[in-house]
Amino acid sequence: MRFLLTGVMSLLLVIPLMSIMTMSTSPALKADPLGSKVTVVIDRLTPVVPRPGDQIRISGRVVNTSGSKIDRITVRIGIAAAPLSARSQIGDIAALPLTADPDPIDYFLDRTRTTEVGPFPAGDETPFLIEEPIDSLPLGRDGVYPVMIEVLGSTEANSNLTRMGGTRTFLPWVSGKISPSSLVWLWPLADSPAREADGVLLNEGTPISLAPGGRLHSLLSIGSAYPDRVSWIADPELLQAATDISSGYQVRTDRGLVVGDLSASAGNWLGELSSTLNAAKPRSMESAGRLPLRVIPYASVDASALERGGMGVDLVRATTMAPNVASATLGEAVSGTVYWAPFGRLNKRTADVLASSGVRTVILNGSALAPTDSKLQSTGLGVLATTFGGMNAVLMDPGLTDTLALPQTSRSQGIAMRQRFLAETLIATQLIPVDSTSKFLVAGPANIRWNPNRDALTELLAATSAAPWLRRAVLTDLIEEGASNIPRQRGGYGPRAKNSELDQEYLFQVRQASVQLASLTAVLDNPTGFSDSYAEAILRAESTAWRNSPKIGQQLIRSIRSGLTTQIDKVYALSVGTVTLSGESGLVPVTIANDLDRTVTVGVQLRGFPSARLSSEPMYGITIEPGKKVSVELDARVVGGRTLNAGVQLLTPEGLDFGKPARISLESTAYARAAAWVIAAAFIAIVVFVVVGITRRIHKATRGGDSV
Repeated sequence: MRFLLTGVMSLLLVIPLMSIMTMSTSPALKADPLGSKVTVVIDRLTPVVPRPGDQIRISGRVVNTSGSKIDRITVRIGIAAAPLSARSQIGDIAALPLTADPDPIDYFLDRTRTTEVGPFPAGDETPFLIEEPIDSLPLGRDGVYPVMIEVLGSTEANSNLTRMGGTRTFLPWVSGKISPSSLVWLWPLADSPAREADGVLLNEGTPISLAPGGRLHSLLSIGSAYPDRVSWIADPELLQAATDISSGYQVRTDRGLVVGDLSASAGNWLGELSSTLNAAKPRSMESAGRLPLRVIPYASVDASALERGGMGVDLVRATTMAPNVASATLGEAVSGTVYWAPFGRLNKRTADVLASSGVRTVILNGSALAPTDSKLQSTGLGVLATTFGGMNAVLMDPGLTDTLALPQTSRSQGIAMRQRFLAETLIATQLIPVDSTSKFLVAGPANIRWNPNRDALTELLAATSAAPWLRRAVLTDLIEEGASNIPRQRGGYGPRAKNSELDQEYLFQVRQASVQLASLTAVLDNPTGFSDSYAEAILRAESTAWRNSPKIGQQLIRSIRSGLTTQIDKVYALSVGTVTLSGESGLVPVTIANDLDRTVTVGVQLRGFPSARLSSEPMYGITIEPGKKVSVELDARVVGGRTLNAGVQLLTPEGLDFGKPARISLESTAYARAAAWVIAAAFIAIVVFVVVGITRRIHKATRGGDSV
């Protein structure tokens, strides 16, 4: 009886569906076992968010990529009989070959077939246009329906119409009311910080990106059309660079320094950003005087690599200075600092360092803090535990992040990306329980230096703004609501994440630059405005940008170290040649020059080679004005008579070596006089010995004569 009832119910469900489709549908044709012979390019698919009564319109081109003539072709629409029930089905269907069996497309609508075209030579293309009332499509309950634009064709070898090719996409369908989810768009503005300490650019990448048609210009233009729908996040180094570029800049090339000509574009970009942020400023922030902008640590330093390399101090410096740099550039305070994990994950020690530096919000991939219940969404707001308390973990939806990374070089690819994004958000919204305490979806790119297609992103943002299952939300809304009570488990930080970091050999060079800078800063009476430029350049050398562009990173750190060496070498000892001491102890004159444009205070010490032959105490507190020289005398005691090679080593006030030593030779006249006395004494001794010997012989001879 149960089996009979089940069969009857199934039949009752199938009859309405068949009546909707009428005689214009037919079962899917068996796919050509040889695969696709043509390429389908979709140029337009409207409406993006269809409603009852709309007319669906799909236009594009079919390109014969088979290498041979096709006698005739026609295009039609296919659709699944039911909407998808799980988000994983979206990726599965997108990855299916056209020859997949079973095919997710259940029915093809013959009435949508275009007029047959032929013959169709190899390499040729032909346009197509399909228009169909949305109400005539077999759409049942709300959801995401897989759709195929199928190309049928025949050849001399097979006169029957068979599948020559096609493309699958997704059609979101909401006919009635739906409880929307809140979509938070993370909108990062960052670039590769290829600037030397003196502001010279290693390439013109940033000015070009800020100019019309550039990546950053496009991101700002798109976001500014929806200023209150995107959550602005910027690298303060980019804002600083744009300010400097707007005042004029130089680029280092193989031919030397070249003056750039995109300064005005950089200034315009900054002006538009400021206007956009003020337009997006909610009333609560207007009274507080803060811009709706959050900043990442200066230059997007590689936090995990710095922590692993024992350079946590640099991470703290980059974090604490970030809001001040941004505020100084924009003229208003920003909303705070966040850390955008470059691999979407964060190890525990790095999280502790970030928390200790005052970071209260980190942006992670949802898989880094996934729900223990796999049925729940890996997005929204979680809590990342640290030694210094919990941090807000903004969890980007992994499916949306992957979708934003899909190819977008052509309009057809952009449309495919848009339809998949809409499909992901609709199914995600449907799967969130109605009584859920949080209905947030967070969308953002995996790479903060993302480079989306301008047209594709513009249409996507417009589509998400019109979708009835999505409502506007910004990062502040998510954080103010607080973390949901969804149990989550922390993901690991495995070999792939570690291997993506800046390598330790490179960071060794960065540490050496830091040592040089510390040495130079120590001798300057007033390092303000001098050491800052190098300190910031070192942070730029620690950027995550060099993970993917190691050669530029190497070029930058070489430039920094070379510049520091040049500055250090401007304070030096002039003493050369041989110094002769009047005794075994004496005074050694030393002259120190300062070719810097500011006062220095150094120490100096004599060092013998070998050290056991020289005894000399260092002298400290030697102050030298800019462009001046100072002479001092050092007490020295030389052991031994041979010439002693020695070095004149400058010191920092703390007693550390500064710069390269000057070479001199030391001689002592005391040992020369001693040697002369020894020779004289020996000569006298010999004379006495000879005289005594002769006297004895004479005396002996005299006594012998007397006895005869």
